[in-house]
Amino acid sequence: MKQDSDDFIRKHFSDLDGRAFSKDFPCYTDFLDLNELSILHRAESSFRCHIACFGGYDTSERQMAAFLPSDAFLDISFPIRVLLISPVTPKFAEQLTHRDYLGALMNLMIKRDLMGDLIVKKDQNCCYLFCVERIAGFIAENLTRVKHTEVSVKEVSIEADDFSPDFKEEDIIITSDRLDSFVAACSHSSRSAASALIDSERIFLNEKITTSHKAPVK
Repeated sequence: MKQDSDDFIRKHFSDLDGRAFSKDFPCYTDFLDLNELSILHRAESSFRCHIACFGGYDTSERQMAAFLPSDAFLDISFPIRVLLISPVTPKFAEQLTHRDYLGALMNLMIKRDLMGDLIVKKDQNCCYLFCVERIAGFIAENLTRVKHTEVSVKEVSIEADDFSPDFKEEDIIITSDRLDSFVAACSHSSRSAASALIDSERIFLNEKITTSHKAPVK
C-alpha cells in the first residue's frame, strides 16, 4: 500500500516537472511533509526542471516545492501566506495548543496539504499559520473559534517576525540506539506505545518514514 502511495507521489512530481518544462513557467506543489520531500529529493536527478523548496521560514518542516524550468525563475516568490491567529479577549482565553489550532482548522474541512507549519507562541498565546495563498481568505473569514476561545485572524508579512518554533532542550538517557527505545524516551512513553507510533508510520528518521523498530538512531 505504501509503495503504491509513493509511486503516485512520484508520478505527480513527474507531471509537474513536465508541465513546467513544456510551458516554461514555474509549477508549485502544495505543502509537502517530510516523507514527500524525501521522495522528491530522491527523484530530483530525473527532473528536467530545477527544484526549490520553501515553507515560509528557514527551518520550516512542511514545505512547498517549485519546479523551475530555467535560471530566470530562480528568484521567485512562493504562493505562501502567513496568518496570525490570536484570542479576541486574551484575558479570558484558554492556553491553546498546536492540536487545538490544527483541529479547528481541520473542522473547516481544510486539507492538511494546504497548510504548512503552525508555530505556536505560548508566551503570547497565539499561532502563526503558513498556508497556500488561495485558502488564506477563507481561513480569515471562517476561523472564529478555537476550542472555546473566540479568535481573530489577520495576515502578516512573511518577514514580519521570527517564526522559529520554541524548542525545549532535554537531557535523555537511553539504553539502546534502537528507534523504539529512542521514541519511547523522547515521548515519555512505554516501548510498546513507541512501537505503535512507528507501526502507524508517524515516525520519521532522517526525514523518511521508518517502520523498523530496530533501526539505529545516528
